[in-house]
Amino acid sequence: MRFPRSLSKVLLAVFLAGLTAGIAIGSLSAAFKGSAVFRDVPATHYADEAIGEMYQLGIIKGLDSAHFGPDDNLTRGQAALLFQRLRNELKGISPSVSSSSSSRSSSSSSSSSSSSSSSSITSSSSSSYNPGGSVRFDGSIYNVDKNISTHQLQILVVRIGGNTGAGSVDYALTDGTAVSAKDYDPLSGTLTFATHETSKKLMVNIINNPAASGTKTVNLALKNPTGAITLGTPATAVLNINDPFASSASSTSSVASSVAPTTAILSFSASTYTVLEGQTLTVTVNRTGVTTTAVTAGYSTANGTAQSGVDFGGTVGSLSFAAGETSKTFTVSAADITTHDGNRTFSVSLVNPSTGVTLEASMASVTIADRQSSVFGSGSLKFASNNFNVNVTAGKAVVTVSHVGGIGPVSVGYSTTGGSTLSGTDYLPVSGTLFFAQGESVKSFVVPIPSGATAGRVLNLALSSPTGATLGDTSMATVTLQ
Repeated sequence: MRFPRSLSKVLLAVFLAGLTAGIAIGSLSAAFKGSAVFRDVPATHYADEAIGEMYQLGIIKGLDSAHFGPDDNLTRGQAALLFQRLRNELKGISPSVSSSSSSRSSSSSSSSSSSSSSSSITSSSSSSYNPGGSVRFDGSIYNVDKNISTHQLQILVVRIGGNTGAGSVDYALTDGTAVSAKDYDPLSGTLTFATHETSKKLMVNIINNPAASGTKTVNLALKNPTGAITLGTPATAVLNINDPFASSASSTSSVASSVAPTTAILSFSASTYTVLEGQTLTVTVNRTGVTTTAVTAGYSTANGTAQSGVDFGGTVGSLSFAAGETSKTFTVSAADITTHDGNRTFSVSLVNPSTGVTLEASMASVTIADRQSSVFGSGSLKFASNNFNVNVTAGKAVVTVSHVGGIGPVSVGYSTTGGSTLSGTDYLPVSGTLFFAQGESVKSFVVPIPSGATAGRVLNLALSSPTGATLGDTSMATVTLQ
């Protein structure tokens, strides 16, 4: 295999992540995100998971503690260094950094970004890589029905980022809203990892407590690592013991309001869009509320890192909705730039509504994906965060779902699935389907929060039944009432 003189850091991260699929690290169900470490890696970036996983494994590092340079090029020398780290990870070889090689890397630094990146990669390898790796739960949220036929749930503790040397870690289950010996059997102890051992199983015994109703929670924790291993993330998790016979106040995707709308409500169909260089994005504006009258609103584009007339065709116009019309569209074209210049962004806005119109979600972000570094397939669908915080007085929780690694039309089901919250008191249950049109990257749904909801309680969310894409690692999430 021959590599060009320069190779995108992101493409190599994705390639390395693909090589590791099928080995122990490939079984992780909650990947570490590059956007959680580096400010210049967007959470919607198609390589967010690959960058995070390779970073956590110690295979690739950033330019500094806050910047990765996802659109920077990689030299052949840097590629060789990263493949060496990958080999060491696969074989469990402890890295050795000689003083002469370190000296050569330092002396060859220059003002170019690639040389700066090389120096950063070399120094971080010798200072932060732990050949023993770290241990963590393979997920942050687990679900089980209290009447499960096996009366047991298996929870996996995995070792990542290295496997050389022996070590141990303590584990314990403690009561959340569930009660030990009534809803589950007490469990605590120590897991011992031999050298090159990468996973251990915990078997939690579930008790079908007839007196318990609704979802009960158990807290899981890892602590006190010893020997060659350290503690990774997540080191804590929540187990939801669900009552499959709990009644639900509603199972529909919408909740009727007791107050009829008095205005037409206009909003963008998504909060984030993506368009490839050289292609045209169709932006949809939806109308809800009052639909029996004719209304208008203007739209416009604004520069971000993308410049009108250079990266995209700026546009200003007006949308006219006749009585009964519920959607309108306008288009924006992205320039076909052949140089490697990375992703750029601009925004679209709704402005100047006519009388009787309320603008909601009236601004959205558009990412122009660089053709030279972007690789899109069908992509995956996932919650934009593993937890959404909402004040109990807010009246609703807005939950965002992302389509990453793809720009084609896809859909995914969503639902509320209980938790420590009480249905009808702390939230109104919802379920439905989100449809992502071509170019739509982030969409949302709303969970109503009634007045009188109790702070501190947690609601579980789930994605299911994707079409045109797969479920991402964050297919389950929570809403925390504050």
